[in-house]
Amino acid sequence: MFGRCLTRNKERPGDLDARLESQQAVWLASSGIGRVNYGASHGIGHALGGVAGVPHGHTSCVMLPAVLRYNASVNADRQSLVAEALGRPGAAGAEAVGDLIASLGMPRTLRDVGVRREQFDRIAEVAAENFWVKTNPRPIRGPSDVREILEKAW
Repeated sequence: MFGRCLTRNKERPGDLDARLESQQAVWLASSGIGRVNYGASHGIGHALGGVAGVPHGHTSCVMLPAVLRYNASVNADRQSLVAEALGRPGAAGAEAVGDLIASLGMPRTLRDVGVRREQFDRIAEVAAENFWVKTNPRPIRGPSDVREILEKAW
């Protein structure tokens, strides 16, 4: 739903049907709050906000494709379902999600949101302790693994 309605909202801001679909998509997505593990994208996003002042909505745009690439070795089959849902059967999940983010004109890299490389160590230290990072499908053993993901998002 998001792939379809977010694009329509961007193209036609006055399209009330697209706005309604967006609200329904948010409602459906939020029904999982507290019931699913959010993983590293969400947890690293918390650290980006606290350490570098990145707005929460932008953290997902920047981190989700990088975390999908990091996780592909353990859940590429599930990521293919995401790509298919976004109308990109056969594409990698990270590519399909990244292209959607780009089509919406949202930031795609840590550089785009003003994060500096010298902040990576502190972001990695904070993120490695985050509960959601510890639930990531591909285990994150410490700050060095978080730095690997930050480099993918750089």
